[in-house]
Amino acid sequence: MDRFFGSGLSVRCLRIVFLVTVCTPLAVEAQVPAVVFSSGPEHAVLFVIDGLSYKVWDRLRIPTLRRLAREGALVERDYLPPPADPRTGAYAELHSCSIPNPILMSGTVFITKETGYIRQCFPTSEATAFVANTTAYTSIAAGYEYSYQQEGADDESVRSALAFMRTGRPRFMRVHLQNPGSAGFECMTTKKDVDWRSDIWAADSPYRIATERADSLLEVFLEGLNKLGVLEKTVIIVLGDHGQDDGGWHPLQSPDAAITTMVLWGAGIKGNIRVPYAEHIDIVPTICALMGVEPPKTSQGRVIAETLARFNGAVEPRAYRIKELNGQLFEYQKSLAEILYALGQLPSPKQGSFHYRLDAIRQNFYDIYRFTEWPRLRTLDNLLTNNQTELEELRELLKEVRGAR
Repeated sequence: MDRFFGSGLSVRCLRIVFLVTVCTPLAVEAQVPAVVFSSGPEHAVLFVIDGLSYKVWDRLRIPTLRRLAREGALVERDYLPPPADPRTGAYAELHSCSIPNPILMSGTVFITKETGYIRQCFPTSEATAFVANTTAYTSIAAGYEYSYQQEGADDESVRSALAFMRTGRPRFMRVHLQNPGSAGFECMTTKKDVDWRSDIWAADSPYRIATERADSLLEVFLEGLNKLGVLEKTVIIVLGDHGQDDGGWHPLQSPDAAITTMVLWGAGIKGNIRVPYAEHIDIVPTICALMGVEPPKTSQGRVIAETLARFNGAVEPRAYRIKELNGQLFEYQKSLAEILYALGQLPSPKQGSFHYRLDAIRQNFYDIYRFTEWPRLRTLDNLLTNNQTELEELRELLKEVRGAR
């Protein structure tokens, strides 16, 4: 790697797709010694463990995450919209990855061609990096000076991230470990007669193995930053891009798939803080506050101020908007299935008026399949109010259909 960058060219002025092939896994090194952090960070790392469940604290051996949560700030539940991954249609024209990922990188659930992303918050003179052991995130990796996107092991993501930090000292870096999410998918889809079929928490589950390995690699990453002399000037935010169903992967019908957990640790972060609730849209504003840059104008989130070392005031009560939105979306799915079944039990002459009213509700309710239309409502509060009105209509209609049988 050093030879690759040893040509004398200024790598800050180049956009580099950096591909490496590694034959041996990274060794897990000793625990990082105590660090005295600077008052504010010079580097921010968004360390994403794909499909990280909020339940890992009670289920897995994750000593590194536990230590960071104890020494820093733990967000017990971080909410995001159901993790759909449209491969065709309007959304697929914008992004190559699942819906939570552009939300995570922009701070808004209203994703359009005009959406601003965190890379744009940093001056072009400052290096940034995007690292993922998959090619799935191409659409949100544009504009980064350093970019590693190649199918492979999580070890190679960590190795590349440390190489980028050694060479260019990026101000912001996203490091994505894909293997736990892929392992969760394997648990859901395997045809093998194994204990971990549809059970990510089984003793020999691929998800368990991959997520515990990710925890070990996080320790390797921290040790690497320490050896480079940048750890004390770095803030680390560890979370999932989405959650994980107990049976594996992230089905749209699974509430657990729409919740992950998060740890904030390092320069600028308070110690021994527990926050019960945050939202995916809060991550970008929080990083921007830590790094002293303005968030995108399209951002909707709030700074998780209670985790910041320089914050001493009272935290204003917050509305649990994404949690409320998800409740609406899940209720709509369930009620829609129930009413369609109930209508099928009615004689044909009785169905017409009910179907007419149901069609009106379906046209006016903005579910996850209409994600690219959400910006029509302009604000999250408007989206919630609109959907709540339609849900009340749906409840009344379901009551009437049941009474007509």
